[in-house]
Parts: sequence; C-alpha cells; structure tokens
Amino acid sequence: MENLIELRQLLHAHPELSGKEALTNRILNEWVKQTQPDLLIEKIGGYGLAAVYKGTTPGKRIMIRGDIDALHIPEPNDIPYRSQNQGVSHKCGHDGHATILCGLAQWLGEQRPDTGEVVLLFQPAEETGQGAKAILEDPLFEQIKPDVAYGLHNLPGFEKGQIVVREGCFAAASFGLKLTFDGRTAHASQPETGHSPSELLAQLIHALEKKRELLKEVKPLTTFVITHAILGEETFGVAPGHAEIWLTLRSYDDRNLQLMATQIIELCRAKAKDYLFDFDFSEHEAFAATNSDPNCVQMIEQAAQNLELQVSRLSEPFRWSEDFGRFGSVCPIGFFGLGSGLEQPALHNPEFDFPDDILEIGMTMFWEIIRQELEG
Repeated sequence: MENLIELRQLLHAHPELSGKEALTNRILNEWVKQTQPDLLIEKIGGYGLAAVYKGTTPGKRIMIRGDIDALHIPEPNDIPYRSQNQGVSHKCGHDGHATILCGLAQWLGEQRPDTGEVVLLFQPAEETGQGAKAILEDPLFEQIKPDVAYGLHNLPGFEKGQIVVREGCFAAASFGLKLTFDGRTAHASQPETGHSPSELLAQLIHALEKKRELLKEVKPLTTFVITHAILGEETFGVAPGHAEIWLTLRSYDDRNLQLMATQIIELCRAKAKDYLFDFDFSEHEAFAATNSDPNCVQMIEQAAQNLELQVSRLSEPFRWSEDFGRFGSVCPIGFFGLGSGLEQPALHNPEFDFPDDILEIGMTMFWEIIRQELEG
C-alpha cells in the first residue's frame, strides 16, 4: 500500500480544476500503463482515462468510476504533500478516489477476471457536472459502454470503513439557472432617459423567495436558493440597464427539478414582458439525480457483508449532487458512500484531507463487487 499512499499524496500535491486535469491525466496514465491493460484510452471526454481488463471468455462489462478533479479552495494544511497549485486543492477526496482505481488497476494487472471485462474510468470535471456528459458524448465511449457501473464517494461524519447505501436516489439532481433582464442604461444624472430593471429585480427576488417557502411542502425535496444577483455595473455614473438573478435548483427527482425550472422561467419571462425588458436564461453545472439500482445496492451490501464491513442505509438522500448519476442513462448504476471518519472535516472544508487508511477498503469493496458481478 505504500506506493499507493505515495501516489495519493502526489495527486494531492498537484490538484487541477475541472477540465484542466492535464498533469493528473499524465500521472495516472504512467501508473496505469505499468499494469498492461488490454485497452487504454488515454483521453476520453477531455482529460478522462479508461483502462480495460478482459477475461479469457466474453461476458458482462462492469465499469468502476473514480473522479479526478479538484476545487478552487486554498490549502491551509501544513503537510509535506500540501497543494503546489495556489488556490486549488483536493478538498473533496478525488485524489483518494482516483488512487483507489489505481490500486484496482494494479490488482487487475496481476489477475484478470475469468470472464467478462472490467473498465476503470478516471472521470474529469465531476465538480462542474460536465465530465460524465462529455464522456457519454465522446465517440470513444462505445468502446467501453458498460452493462453495469459502480462508483463511491468518501463520507466525512461516518465511521471509517462504514459502507453507506440507499436504493433509488442517493444524491440530488441540481443545476444553476441564470436569469437575465436587459433594458437601457442612462447617465446617472438623467435616469428617466433609461430603462432600469431595479424595481423588476426587487419584485422578482421577493416573488422567488415566496415561491421557495411554498416549495417546503413539496415531496420529495424540491427547492432552490438565490446565490447571486447583479444590478448594473460597479459605477456611480451610470443608471443600470442590466440585471441578473442566479439560482441553484435542487431536487431528489429529475422531473420535479425540470418542472420547478419551467415555472421559474415562465414567472420571470412574464414579469419581464410586463415591464418591457428583454429576458433570457441559461443552465449551468447540471447534475442528474444519482439513482442506485436495487440489484446494484444488493451487490454492494453483499460485498460489505463478505468483507465484514458495517453497512448503513440512508433514510433520506444527500442534498449534494454527484456527476455519476448521468451514467444511469446507459446502464444500471450502484453508488455507495465510504465512511472517512467521524472527526474528519466536511467535504469542501479547507482542512479536509483524504485519509489514506481507507484506500484499501475502497479497493476491496470494488474487487468484491467485480467478483460477484462477473461470477453471477
């Protein structure tokens, strides 16, 4: 395990933002090539990497996915392998997730499955919700399209090594919605000659907050939050002619999410028309709900039981989103949490650091799931 810990800490020291994982891709390529996969796709969906290990006879293709991107968060931890990329760090544990897959690559290089094949997918741009979409749209994906796929995420606040599962929605769907309103600027001394969206902006913020209160009664969870609002420019000499409202929409149900988005867009469109403003909108950082197939959850629980690991079933999904959910559009998926410690700082906390002592647990869980799937 020492070489894997060194690899995890190397990745931690060289974090890269979503869509910019060039060095991370090179590091992972060098590692995986040494395991002599039967097929290696060095770039898929951007800086993604896919390694395929084939059994001696045809069979099911199982995909194991790990994410590789980091976050725009400074590294305050005084550790030998602290981030060398100023303002960027691995505060979600993707360095650990990628290393778990490298450990699997090492094992698969030494022992291929008897039947079927295993795809190890190192996914870029998870944090922005763009990576899985880019991989699915890449023509190279046809070479690795799986029959079933599994992924994990480390979970602070849960005992180390605990396996956390939930049938159906494990993590919420979400996306960013930008609403824009354009009138006409004017000199600040003659605001009456322009067309300012200031009153419209105030009314819409009030109306949206009232709508959010009403959504508290909607089940399953469906809500949004205003994350940003803009009126004009940073100047004292110009009366504004432009306004924006940014929202993050979230739901445990993809259909509810789209229905809520449609209602908000139509509300804003109607108000803009009443006040004679041009209106537009755009969607950003979209995540599908991560829905675990019941059979996959059964496989995960059985693997944990075989390894004598504690299993916890969630009563409610997590409110955060996970890009793995998009793979559910092509095959059944199974997603589980791996406890990373009761005292571990939360995900995206500047003091977070993936605990190396759960690497092997993640590897053995996937190894057992692969065995069950390909022998079943």
